[in-house]
Parts: sequence; C-alpha cells; structure tokens
Amino acid sequence: MQNLEENFWQKIHIYKDISKEQWQDWKWQIANRITSLNELKQIIPINNEEDFLKISEIFHFGTTPYYISLINPNDENDPILKQILPDIKEIDEKYQEGAFLDPFLEDVKSPVPGLTHRYPDRVLFRATNFCSVYCRHCMRKRMFLEDERARTKEEYDVMFEYIRNNKSIKEVLISGGDPLTLPNKKIEYILKNLYEISHIDVIRIGSRELVVNPYRFYDEKLLQLFEKYDKVWLITHFNHPNEITSETKKAVKNILSTGTPVLNQTVLLKGINDSKETIENLMRDLLKAKIKPYYLFQCDPTKGVYHFRTPLEVGLEIMEYLRGRLSGLGIPTFAVDLLGGLGKVPVLPNYIIEKNEDYIVFRNYENKTVKVKI
Repeated sequence: MQNLEENFWQKIHIYKDISKEQWQDWKWQIANRITSLNELKQIIPINNEEDFLKISEIFHFGTTPYYISLINPNDENDPILKQILPDIKEIDEKYQEGAFLDPFLEDVKSPVPGLTHRYPDRVLFRATNFCSVYCRHCMRKRMFLEDERARTKEEYDVMFEYIRNNKSIKEVLISGGDPLTLPNKKIEYILKNLYEISHIDVIRIGSRELVVNPYRFYDEKLLQLFEKYDKVWLITHFNHPNEITSETKKAVKNILSTGTPVLNQTVLLKGINDSKETIENLMRDLLKAKIKPYYLFQCDPTKGVYHFRTPLEVGLEIMEYLRGRLSGLGIPTFAVDLLGGLGKVPVLPNYIIEKNEDYIVFRNYENKTVKVKI
C-alpha cells in the first residue's frame, strides 16, 4: 500500500498549481482526464508516438490525473502504466489470433439492449459506455469502438420492465463502462427502480472508480445513496499493490460506513501481476484496506487484450502458492469465463491424490499426504 504524501500530485509539473480541493473533487478528475498524446507527453516520455496515435484511433486512450500520478515515469514497465498505455500488440493479429470482440456473447444474450441474461438468477445491466480510465485489458474492449455515452432513461425503463417480468432474477450487476461515472441523480434512478422490484435481493455495482478515482467515494451524496439502498454491494478491480493507496483506504472506510460490502476481482495479466509474490502482496494489501478478495480471473480471450493472457498453469501455481501462506480471507476464487456465454468456472489445484470406495488420499499445501476414510 502506498502512503501518499500531502499534495503528492503537485510534483507533476502540469498539476503544480492544483489545490487539494480541486484534486479531491471526483468531477474535476473526470473533467480533466488525459485523452491525447500531447497531454500525456507533459507527464511521461512516449517512445513511439506514431504507434500511440495509430492504436488510440481504434481503441481510445484515457486516464484520470490521479491514476497516472501513481506511476513511476522512469519505468516503462510500470504496472500501472502498462494498464493504460496503448500497445501495438492490441492491433497486431499475430498477438490477437484466437480472440473475439464479444467472446461471451453478451450482445447476443441481450433480451433487450443493454441487458445481458446468461445466468438464470442474475442479469448484467450495462448502464453506460463511458469509463474515466480505459484499461488496456478491458473485457468489453469493443465498447472502446463506440460513442462515450450513458444509456437514456427510456432505455433503462425497458431494462427495468424485463427484470420486473422475470421473477427468477434475484441479482442485478450494474456495470458498463463504469456506472459510478454517472451523476448521482442518474445512479439513484437506477438504484430506486431496482430496489423497488421485490424479487431483487442483491444489487452489485461493478466499478473501477475506487482504483482510478477514489475521490468518488468522498462524495457524501453518493454515500447517502449506498446507505439508503441497502441491497448494494460494491465490486471493484485492483490488479497490483501499487494501486492501493492511503486515498484508497480512506475511500473504503467511507463506503463501509454505509454498510456496503467491498469485494475485489483481479485479472491475471502477463508482465503486470503474473507472479506469486505480486498476487500475494496484492491480496494482503486488499485485506489491510478491508477489501475482500473475491475472484482472480484468467485474462479473457478478448480481441485487443489477448497479449496479456498467461497460461492457465500460471494461475494454478499462484493459487497453490497462496494456500497455506494466506488465510482463507485473502484467497480469491481462480476462475475462467467460458467462451460462448457458458459462464464462469472455478479452477483449482488438485488436492486429491487417490480416491476409492473406502478412502480418499489428500495432500496439503506442503505436499504432505493423509488418508481419510469415507
């Protein structure tokens, strides 16, 4: 966890005159996103400007001032920089062979626009196409190709009607884009309508704002919404220990004060977090910030993202390494999302060595074995 110094952003030349009040205003962070090569060059050196322009014409570039302030500008392999800086591999078919723009058929399995229904008891509610940071590993990278816009009230109303008419639906995941980039009034409209559907038990909000713009959770009006609509769970997305800061910890404390649980899902990314030590440190730092590790995902076979994918064995080795070193609180479920919209499946190291009618032989994290009678 990074303990950021007071006014740390003022060490960056273009932000030297920005006040604390401005910097900690979530709206200022979004309004002052860095979206062009010229803006980015004022903060970090860019080695290949031609590649940057070529890629960003296809897959947009954008980041908050806060998130880019966390990088080491002298390290081209900085794990945060690699999550936001366009890479020529994104549009090189040699690296993207076998990948798909919509590998999980989210658009196909949409009974109404913006809503995906692939599990019997839950739906994905895509509230907006906009993100304050465009992560290079985004599973919905096809949305980079679309206009940055929130859905309209009329579109939401059609989605609500579908949910009302399908009583098997117990849980709604509000995602996007990033739904917490929406104004509070629009967020409340969504939450209120879902909250009033009697068969909805859980409302999950999937957002990366806690990572890239933690000041969103300094906003008292948003916190009041979380407290008012108490079916809400927040699912966030930290991929590296460098993303967890003292600002994060304050934001989480604010969220928890409303009674809203905070869980994290991490994506295993080649060259960013695909080491045992990095994932262990990340899980420990999440627990220190009172964020529960939830999922560790194999990187999805999404076009523009495939170069981040690691062999499945890497994830299994990491999971085996974590077992016995971390308590159960800190161990996520390692999962693969199956092509064709067939859903997520957990993948575990094999701890059963032998099994017959009379007994099972187990091994533990130290590779010691024990025979247990059935």
